[in-house]
Amino acid sequence: MLSPLIKVQRHLLVGTPHLRYAQISANKINNSALNGQTQRTHTHTASTQKEIDHHAKLSANWWDLNGPMQSLHKLNELRVPFIRDGITSRGNVDPKLINTTKVLQDQTILEVGCGGGILTEALARLNANVTGVDLGEDVIRTAREHLEIHSPDLRNNVTYKIEPIEVHAKTKLNHYDAVVCSEVLEHIDDKAGFLTHCVHTLKPGGSIFITTMNKTIPLWIGGILLAENVFGIAPKNTHHWDKLASPLDVQRILSALGCQTVLTNGFTYNVCRRRWKWINTNVMCYALQAIKIE
Repeated sequence: MLSPLIKVQRHLLVGTPHLRYAQISANKINNSALNGQTQRTHTHTASTQKEIDHHAKLSANWWDLNGPMQSLHKLNELRVPFIRDGITSRGNVDPKLINTTKVLQDQTILEVGCGGGILTEALARLNANVTGVDLGEDVIRTAREHLEIHSPDLRNNVTYKIEPIEVHAKTKLNHYDAVVCSEVLEHIDDKAGFLTHCVHTLKPGGSIFITTMNKTIPLWIGGILLAENVFGIAPKNTHHWDKLASPLDVQRILSALGCQTVLTNGFTYNVCRRRWKWINTNVMCYALQAIKIE
């Protein structure tokens, strides 16, 4: 049963190619990947390798608060409370810790596509045990170096791995209290396959949190053309229209994987103030929480 503290948003989930493919992907991982019958491989598609190479070029300045990842640092102001409150609303944390900096004590979190660790460390500072996985050696190296040099107090709470989610899922079935995919889905070609593996690592009753861009014309104009080519909010060629997905498409995939979406919030970036803010529409970006049904 869903927590009464969560605002449930129900949608009519009709059959689509996305839904069908999610079901096919779920069958594939059940029948092969999770049984260890598939080959362990780290080969990537040309598109995925291009994403890895692009972010590798940014790794050296990942933790520069005024550098190319500035907007990602700023996004912590929204996404950390969103994840924290989503987890606590499930009633699985110690009530005595809710208003403290240790609120996520004993919670196990997987961040898929953790990059240089901006969100990983922020969640660990709430006393969660966070595992960050990423395909890029350069960004994981940056994450590990920052942890050792600037955040040694978090070393017992953070683990970084250069590992595809499909490999990680083989040994972490039903393992995590929460899975986080923040600003990652818009870089993934096979969203159904990707989310299938993410959900399999999640405990029944656990939450998956997603923040990403919507596939709308306003987003394309403001969030890609202007943001990357005029205002410099994100490096050029970071985002691509054909990889964006609407909230409904994501919800359909998650529904096919046995997850119920309980909350979606829209947000956007204020260029003048250089801050993110929640808005009453998903037309630009959205944050989503879904729960794996027990």
